[in-house]
Amino acid sequence: MDDARRSSMTTMSIRINARLDESRSRKLEFLSRATDLSTSDILKQAIDVYYEQVRSRRPPSAEVLSDSGFIGCGEASPDLSDNYKVSVRGLVAAKHHAYR
Repeated sequence: MDDARRSSMTTMSIRINARLDESRSRKLEFLSRATDLSTSDILKQAIDVYYEQVRSRRPPSAEVLSDSGFIGCGEASPDLSDNYKVSVRGLVAAKHHAYR
């Protein structure tokens, strides 16, 4: 892959064309004047802030699995994590022995 193509892939950007109502348009103009930032920079920061807010509302994966009943739904010997290879080997041997 040539350097120009690689560079364009890592710095991908999109152009946004958005329609704002009068209230939001005034707010955007105010933010631009008050912060001396461009519309693009204001939108980038707003997206970053909103992204973090939404992302932080997601419950942790362990909590989701626990609430679903998935964690702790199986039964096995307490030392399974130490001896799982022996258990699997026994199950495979039993399966193959059943087909003889």
